[in-house]
Amino acid sequence: MKARLVASLCFGIVITCAAEQIITEYDWSKLAQSGQLLGGTPVTIDGKSALKVANTNDTPLQAQLVKLAKPAITKKLYAITGEVKYEGVYGNGYLEMWNYFPPIKPGMPEGAYFSRTLGESGDLGKITGTSNWRHFMLPFDRTGTSETPTRLEINLFLPAQGTVFISSIKLVEYTGTFGATHSRSGTAWWPDWAGGLIGGVGGAILGCLGGLLGWLSAKGKARGFVLVSLKLLIALGVLSTAAGFMALALQQPYGVWFVLLLAGVLLLAILPFRLRDCQRRYTDLEMRKMAAMDA
Repeated sequence: MKARLVASLCFGIVITCAAEQIITEYDWSKLAQSGQLLGGTPVTIDGKSALKVANTNDTPLQAQLVKLAKPAITKKLYAITGEVKYEGVYGNGYLEMWNYFPPIKPGMPEGAYFSRTLGESGDLGKITGTSNWRHFMLPFDRTGTSETPTRLEINLFLPAQGTVFISSIKLVEYTGTFGATHSRSGTAWWPDWAGGLIGGVGGAILGCLGGLLGWLSAKGKARGFVLVSLKLLIALGVLSTAAGFMALALQQPYGVWFVLLLAGVLLLAILPFRLRDCQRRYTDLEMRKMAAMDA
């Protein structure tokens, strides 16, 4: 069973990688040398090239970072991806990408549309407080137009004080639909909304099953079913806890690792004691039955 789980995870990762195509990777130092860097300071931190942006005031900072002219985009769905690290950010900051398209008709203004990292968690999560390196994603779906963007502008907004480090960024294209790609938040095992659904439905099912097992145990019925079910649930708790720590190590979104760890910890904190009580209960009932037969 463990081998199947690992194989499934590896297969899912291969499919995920196959759905992405990196068009260009941008290094902040090289952008600075070519005169394209508009804001921030290229630095090296934690062994990686990054852009440092610091707001030392209590007033908002809207920092233009770079303008990417005539990006070589061919597919409907694309994104800017990378990693971000931040320290002491007050309020809700975010990264944003402005997408500019040619005018619909001559004389009209060009079309301008944006994407922002204002989610509660995951790759689209907002920038607030302090965080170690995590992935971010600025996606855009140009379905409905045959035009490609004339330029992309990447900006950073900080409402007050805070320091942000942004790794080298990538312009990535995706195959499939926006829903399929967005649902995995770049490399997430499932989206945050699915984490809530899994937790709610799974918790309800496990709660009902636990109640049934407790009732059967109290009645002294279905000993084999109760004990085997409890042992399987304990094994599920071990796997869920291990998967949760794996998700943390892989920097999965909150909606992934929290659900796995919560389920694992609850199962392991409750069921081993319940198994012991049930075994003792069935043994006592068996001894009473034997004593009654002897009498």
